[in-house]
Amino acid sequence: MSKGETAPGKPGDEHQQCYEAALYYIEYRPRSEAEVRRHLIYKRRFTEESVSRAVARLRKLQLIDDRAFSEMWARERVSHRHKSSLMIKRELMQKGVDGMIIERVTGGIDDEANALRAGMCKARNLRGLEYQEFYKRLVAYLSRKGYSAELVRGVVARLWESRKDEKDGK
Repeated sequence: MSKGETAPGKPGDEHQQCYEAALYYIEYRPRSEAEVRRHLIYKRRFTEESVSRAVARLRKLQLIDDRAFSEMWARERVSHRHKSSLMIKRELMQKGVDGMIIERVTGGIDDEANALRAGMCKARNLRGLEYQEFYKRLVAYLSRKGYSAELVRGVVARLWESRKDEKDGK
């Protein structure tokens, strides 16, 4: 064995395996640092030392960055899934992102505009329904997205009114 190599089963070998497992894990989609740590420790059973080294290496290479991850996550959740800032906060907390990062990232989200946009998308599929059914379905949809009851009621009322105006030809 040459000077720079380690025998199989030695700590250096585990560190490299841990790093490679981390690379494979973040290849599918970006992950938070805590997600990577949990995966490597609890699912892959690497030692804390190997995990810390792998995470530090990934951070140094900017392959793990909780702020960038959170910004990407929030942007995707708002634009494609129509989630509320509260729902995005919960998801990021579950992913182990620091609370200060979460607050900075979600602080500028306009829930009213997002709820209205989400409601407009859903309302297209609810054409022809009477008010009770329209109200019930749209309230349930927006509530599942994490919007407050007060905001949801206001958005549903606005959408129903705009729908009435369209029918009346205004």
